Amino acid sequence: MPEYIAIERQQLIARGTLESIVRQVKSRETPLEPMVFSTDNCQRIEIDWQGDIETVLTKLKPSTTPTSAKRGRPKLGVISKEVTLLPRHWEWLRQQPGGASVTLRKLVEQAQKDISLEERITTSQHQLDRFMLQVVGDAPGFEDASRSLYRNSKVSFEKAIRAWPEEIKHFVLAKFNDIAEIHSGNK
Repeated sequence: MPEYIAIERQQLIARGTLESIVRQVKSRETPLEPMVFSTDNCQRIEIDWQGDIETVLTKLKPSTTPTSAKRGRPKLGVISKEVTLLPRHWEWLRQQPGGASVTLRKLVEQAQKDISLEERITTSQHQLDRFMLQVVGDAPGFEDASRSLYRNSKVSFEKAIRAWPEEIKHFVLAKFNDIAEIHSGNK
């Protein structure tokens, strides 16, 4: 089950599922609107904190209200995007079994499976750097921590984050160590 953290003014105030975070935050005496992040990929999750616990939880869930039937293909969660290809690319796609959509989906799926070690490292570094910028971007040592992250220098990284709040420091150091494991080929 995915885990999340809620952060307010550089302090970790809740950890757990989205539902448990909403319940923890909304049960506080002081109203807060913390930033919420996935612990897996450091992605920020937008939450509308207006209302009571049940209202906020309801807004988290996708709408199950039936919509009136429309002409054309069913939605199925498909988001239309524009793809620009050269004529020779379109010709090749037309010749593939299943057509352009099926072939493009297969190509994307294969590319996601074939991600290189360097791409995994770079993606993880960007995710952690973006998290640090949003949470402690104005804290002393942020710029040094960011540089150390991309250099994979644990000693410099630990030195740069020394003055950060304990829970934030532990979280970013654990993420740094995960990236170091990828560097070493152990993950």
